Amino acid sequence: MERNEVYAALTEAELAGKFHWIIYVAKGKRTGHKIHATTNGNTTPWQFEAKSWDGPSSVAAVAFLKIGHIADDADYSHLVRCVEDIPMSIPENQRARESKFTCRVWFKEAIRTLNEIGLFVKCDDVDALEAELIQKTSAAQYLRGGGEGSRKVLTAVAKKAEAWS
Repeated sequence: MERNEVYAALTEAELAGKFHWIIYVAKGKRTGHKIHATTNGNTTPWQFEAKSWDGPSSVAAVAFLKIGHIADDADYSHLVRCVEDIPMSIPENQRARESKFTCRVWFKEAIRTLNEIGLFVKCDDVDALEAELIQKTSAAQYLRGGGEGSRKVLTAVAKKAEAWS
């Protein structure tokens, strides 16, 4: 991982095949910032959070798929400003598809927002990106099994998203 690369980071949730969805901006190979919607382990209502995180070292980390890049003259705070005011509710245009608000719903809206403003992540089909992320992360979760020493984390480049050039 290189400085200012933007990743979709998926971490394990309570059920196999279900994940917590995070936008991760690398500071270096092992450290970065996570940007996401969280309930802090169901102790608070949904809220926006942006903070330092050693994502690749996290026990719950399953996959990091590169989806974009922040220009060298900017930093993660510029991306944060673009997504921090996204409501913690199902977007009007997603109500027929989504039955409840989750971090995945917020993540998808954040990607749509970044694509619409033409910064950091270019993704014309967020649903296709979602399907790719689920498929690759589910496969990675299956391959690592559940035994001790199975901490291998998938790091790859997503095909359905890229950096704006």
